[in-house]
Amino acid sequence: MKIKRYLDKDMRNVLRRVRKDQGPDAVILSNRRVEDGIEVIAAIDYDEALMRHALGVAPDVETNINGDALMKIAEDDTDMTVSKIEVVSSGLAAAPIPRLDDLAIPAGNDLAIREMRAEISSMHSLLETQLSGLVWKDGARRFPMRAQVLRNMARLGLAPDVANILVNRLEPMKDIKNLWSTPLAELAKLLPVVDTNVLQDGGTFALIGPTGVGKTTTIAKIAAHYAMQNWADDIALVSADSYRIGAKEHLAAFANIIGAKVYSASSFDELSATLHQLRNKKLVLIDTEGRSQRDRDLSSQLAAYGRNADRVRFFLTLSAGAQEAALDETVREFSRVPLEGCIVTKIDEAAQLGCVMSALIRHDLPAVFFSDGQRVPEDLHPAARKKLWLVNQAVDCIEASRVGIDDRIMAENYSQLSVANA
Repeated sequence: MKIKRYLDKDMRNVLRRVRKDQGPDAVILSNRRVEDGIEVIAAIDYDEALMRHALGVAPDVETNINGDALMKIAEDDTDMTVSKIEVVSSGLAAAPIPRLDDLAIPAGNDLAIREMRAEISSMHSLLETQLSGLVWKDGARRFPMRAQVLRNMARLGLAPDVANILVNRLEPMKDIKNLWSTPLAELAKLLPVVDTNVLQDGGTFALIGPTGVGKTTTIAKIAAHYAMQNWADDIALVSADSYRIGAKEHLAAFANIIGAKVYSASSFDELSATLHQLRNKKLVLIDTEGRSQRDRDLSSQLAAYGRNADRVRFFLTLSAGAQEAALDETVREFSRVPLEGCIVTKIDEAAQLGCVMSALIRHDLPAVFFSDGQRVPEDLHPAARKKLWLVNQAVDCIEASRVGIDDRIMAENYSQLSVANA
């Protein structure tokens, strides 16, 4: 049984595509209205016994010709209207599920309505889950190499949409030896990086990002690298964090090691004045106040920083150990200022590196530096020369964290992506 998902603006167009792609014998497994239109899951070589087994329907249960769980396109269907869909036998539903407004529920009986809505929602979720499993298993059977690559990428923590982009870029693989090496090399190519001249030519840079991602330590690493090749007098460190207790002292401790000076700016006006004062310094690094991406004052703070965008280049600092959803949210919120790129920190603490790599690829946010420890300045690496290193670190994380991926997770994440549409 070959299962495939279709999405279009209305049912007429969906059915036209189903018939063109799978022929008049195609069976509609499910249909629903989604934000972008109508979603239909269709199949050819329909195996009712397989569907019964997947959904837990006993073989001796009487089928219902009038059920609407499975539909077949009629042979003489020329205008592809919904009314001309021929219904085939199905034991998945004893009768069509009625709409709530068709039910004879006494007015004011809110509890009955809520219970019925919950039951219908539960039935819908169960059917979707079972169909997703069928789609994944069917695709994995027909394209085993492709499915294994997706499993490997899932173990890395790579998001399904990014893994789908990667798999679609690969040539068909026939040698099992390439199941890791080829996709990993392609993943490294997908990673956006920028070869910055910070460590050679200097400039004025501000590190922004959430609290606790390592902005202060990263500033110390950049400053130490620069001091090893230039004069410490050419470096100025600015503490613009008036919120965290001891923020300036923490930065000053690093500055004393390399012989640089630390300046403080407790307001945005002071920061502008300080930057004007330091205009002749070759490297100015600004340690900003850490803010959650959900902080109510973040917008005004970023707007104030943006007033200096003509002379300050902004680096977003991201922790490699953060969750994928949190990384996406952080990139969206902090992109309100023009970002030069990002610095990925705490690589040594992450259980999976696929999350942060997915965020970089999805938002096309180039990495400038990778940081994997507390040593100053050894644990700072230019991203442009370390893409393969990061990918190899992601593979090492699999052994360290012992990530497990089963078919239930794969079906949930990938049933509507490349394996189903291959």
